[in-house]
Amino acid sequence: MGNRVNSILRRLFEYPIKRKPICFYRQEDFASTGEPLPKEETEQKGPPTEYDKLVNAFYSRLLAQRRHSRQMQEKNRRWSVQKVMKRFPGWNEMTIANLHSLFLLFDNNLNGMLSFEDFSAVLESLGDENPTEFRKQRFDDTDTDMDGWISYDEFLSLVYNFNPPEDGEIVGLAKLCFDVAENIRFVSGLSVGEQLEYGLF
Repeated sequence: MGNRVNSILRRLFEYPIKRKPICFYRQEDFASTGEPLPKEETEQKGPPTEYDKLVNAFYSRLLAQRRHSRQMQEKNRRWSVQKVMKRFPGWNEMTIANLHSLFLLFDNNLNGMLSFEDFSAVLESLGDENPTEFRKQRFDDTDTDMDGWISYDEFLSLVYNFNPPEDGEIVGLAKLCFDVAENIRFVSGLSVGEQLEYGLF
């Protein structure tokens, strides 16, 4: 008797219960364990019903909308980066992406703003050697509403104009940001073996 109960319990707990996939597939195409049914079971014999036509039309429209949405997001991202690059000649997409990552990294209050201390930490990470008084003066000049915080747009303007361009060429902090981004691009383009040769590990 005990062996029989034990075998029943073992069968119950060893049964492969799997979650049904949370996706946009028809529920009818999957077994209760979440595994896809064989094609011959899902294929209908005879012409499709009106319901099947409606379901297929819904899923094809949903797929088309998702593709369109993804394309629009990518287009908007490219457009916004190009717009920013026009405002800051001399920087490329990699420089702006690197500065955006730094802005998010040092946004300690997670409010989309940087305090002077956060901004100083960004400059330290970039290797800027300007004195604190000079940094504070530039920060206060950029902080037009005098609330002690700068937004992302103000941050980009501050970094770009930290040392005014000379003869149309970026210098100082703006050039340093460009060089750091180019170094990141160079290192990310290396294979692991090449990185080992350069002593990056």
